[in-house]
Amino acid sequence: MTDDLSLFGADEPAVPPNQVSAPAPITDWQVDLLRKALDARGHTTMEERQQAIESAAGRKVTSLRSLAHDEGMQVLSRLGPPPSGGQSRRRSWDDREEDTWIDRL
Repeated sequence: MTDDLSLFGADEPAVPPNQVSAPAPITDWQVDLLRKALDARGHTTMEERQQAIESAAGRKVTSLRSLAHDEGMQVLSRLGPPPSGGQSRRRSWDDREEDTWIDRL
């Protein structure tokens, strides 16, 4: 068997080795999620929103549409979940004063 043959015949590579394909553009659902994430964090002015996006992207960004798909995913993951309201997530179980039967074991 020779190394010259590809698995399904003599296929040509989709992109020549010396050519790099352009990154995929950001999608509409990513833009929507980014806007919702910024709203959830209380970023209402353009300056606040742009600063948050640029901080997460690690570069200057003129608009959300100028981000690539992979950059959009990176920014979404860096923004993370919206900040919680602190005590609002605590449950009464966490604030109980007496021991339960399981605590006494």
